[in-house]
Amino acid sequence: MPRSTARPAERKAKMPPESWPKLSDEARLGRAKFVHQCYIFTVGRRFHATGAPATILVANPTAQSGKAAMWIRRARALLDANGVRHQFVPTEPGGVTVARVRGLIDDQGYRRVIYLGGDGTFAEVAKGILYSAHANETLMGMFPTGTANDQGKSFGLESGPNAFARNANVIAAGEVVGCDVGKLEVERGGKIVHHDMFFDSFSIGIGASSLATRNRDRQRVRRVPGLSKVYRDYATYGGAILQRFAETYMLQVKFDLDAIIDNRVVQYRELLDVVVKNTLIFGGEWVFDNKALSDDGKFELLPVTGRRDFTTKMFAGFRHNPVGTRGLEALGLHRPNCETGANFELVVRGRGGPLPGCQIDGEEAPAGERYRIAVLPRALNLIVPADFVEPSKLS
Repeated sequence: MPRSTARPAERKAKMPPESWPKLSDEARLGRAKFVHQCYIFTVGRRFHATGAPATILVANPTAQSGKAAMWIRRARALLDANGVRHQFVPTEPGGVTVARVRGLIDDQGYRRVIYLGGDGTFAEVAKGILYSAHANETLMGMFPTGTANDQGKSFGLESGPNAFARNANVIAAGEVVGCDVGKLEVERGGKIVHHDMFFDSFSIGIGASSLATRNRDRQRVRRVPGLSKVYRDYATYGGAILQRFAETYMLQVKFDLDAIIDNRVVQYRELLDVVVKNTLIFGGEWVFDNKALSDDGKFELLPVTGRRDFTTKMFAGFRHNPVGTRGLEALGLHRPNCETGANFELVVRGRGGPLPGCQIDGEEAPAGERYRIAVLPRALNLIVPADFVEPSKLS
């Protein structure tokens, strides 16, 4: 019988489907695995041959009333100009971004993840990295665009599109520091009601209740045409703080706190607020402990005991304070003393009022009676300017 000169695809096309060779389940599974591995090799790791890690840029193109889409295009062009080849991945609502980032790292081999956005986007991307099986190998770059920008400012990176050129250069240079991470458990009624990670700060009291007021005011402002362009960002947060501060004259908002910090017991009475801080900058403009480090394996706990103490610490901690350290001392003001530690257990008791609210990295969280915080030292690898890297660790 003469041999067919048709190519395999042509011969198969001429064969009826019922005569096609049948594959066993094992063979089909093997083929699927082979195709998946080819995909990872060609897509997920295609930049490894150049010595650069496979990279994704994560951002929300609909943020900032659509301005973010233009910012993303600019950031991508700057990354390309610096030789940082990458793929773009949009954020997704409902916490899906965390799972998406984790999957891209574990399943497709990406080892450098860049975020563009505010502290909320930072947190989602960082959690995706930490929940992956390759957190120790994955680097995180930053294009901050948020109002407070605590993370970026703490590492010498300014916010917004005007800073993108320098931030792209920093990402391309690839100098890395380890950043401590907080692991949090919230307990109420003897049950764990919430667990999370945080990177900047956690607080209980007036700061958290101010966030709730700010979020409520944002919703109201959006209903008034044009007002959201004026009453926004620091204005809404400042207004919320003033509202809550005024309430302290009329309502019982203070609470007591028993803190166990690395086996030391510290008791506080009649607090308005307590902050557990990681990175240097708080609220975009305050530094409560200028010796704080983000990679020393310790967090700082700052109690606020009343209205006068609140005002003093806000004034003394303001990093652009015109009077300077000596001027503050001349006025009888000093930078606040902080308790430091790697493990915290905080037991809260209200003084006749409801349990005080809490916040995690600027977002509301469920209130509890007991909070446990463990510091995960240098768990996150951040790409930062060379000025923020110990000289002996520079590549």
